[in-house]
Amino acid sequence: MAIDRNKPIPLHYQITSELRRAIKEGQYRVGDLFPTDKQLMEKYGVSSITVRRAVAALVDEGLLARQPGKGTFVKRETVEETLGKLTGFFEEMKARGYEPSATIIFTGPVEDPAKELQRTPELRVFGDETLYLIEKVQKMNGQPITYLRSYWPLEYGGRLAAEDLEHHGLYELVEDKLGLVLERAEQTISAGRAGKKEAEHLQVNTGSPLLIMTRVAYAGDRAVELSLNAYRPDRYKYRVELDRNRPQPGSGVIVE
Repeated sequence: MAIDRNKPIPLHYQITSELRRAIKEGQYRVGDLFPTDKQLMEKYGVSSITVRRAVAALVDEGLLARQPGKGTFVKRETVEETLGKLTGFFEEMKARGYEPSATIIFTGPVEDPAKELQRTPELRVFGDETLYLIEKVQKMNGQPITYLRSYWPLEYGGRLAAEDLEHHGLYELVEDKLGLVLERAEQTISAGRAGKKEAEHLQVNTGSPLLIMTRVAYAGDRAVELSLNAYRPDRYKYRVELDRNRPQPGSGVIVE
C-alpha cells in the first residue's frame, strides 16, 4: 500500500495501517529490530511527528515495544479469537503454532477449606466437596503468560496431579485420562493488579495491571473446576466478535 497524500485519511493512520499489515504478514518477525523513526521518515517522506504517531499506535496495540537505548522491537501478541469456545491454554497456544508449557508451583488437597473459601468465595459452587488445588504458571515459548489456580473435586484433582502437567493441558488430560466431557463453562473477565505472588511468577512489578479471568467448568450439571487466571495483558489479549442481531445467551455486563 502506498501513502496517498490526496486521501482524506491522515498520513500517520495510513502508515500505521501499512506497518500493521507488514507485521501481521510476517515481514517483521517477533524479536526483530523495527526500522528507526529516521528510516521510516525517509521511506515515507513524512515528518518525525507523523512517524512517532504511527509507531505509537502500534506500541499501544501491543505489536511493538520501545526499549530505551536499544530501539523498537516486534512483540509477540497472543490473542484468543473468540469467547464462545471452551478451550484450555495449551489448546489455544498449539492452535496458534506456539509451544505451551507450565511450571508447577503446588498440587495438593485444600487443607483449610474455611480459610480458602474466605479467600476465594467462588468456591461455594462446589458446596461441601473436598477440593484439590493445582497451582502453576503457564508459558508460551518459555515466557510466562498466566498464573493459574485451578480447583477440582478431590477425586479428579489427585488424578490430574499424577499426570505430566508441565507438558499437557488440564482439559486435554481431563478428557483423555479421566473420561470427563467438559460441556460448558461460565466465565468472567475483569481487571486486577499483581500481588506479590503474581508479580514473582509473571515477572512483573507488584501492582502491575493484570487481566483476571474466572471460569467455572461443568461436566453435565456438576461443577468440576474453578480456575482463577491472572494474565499478563502485554502478552495476552481477548478479541470478541459481536453480532447486533444475534446476542449470545448468558452474555452481558455484570453490575455489582
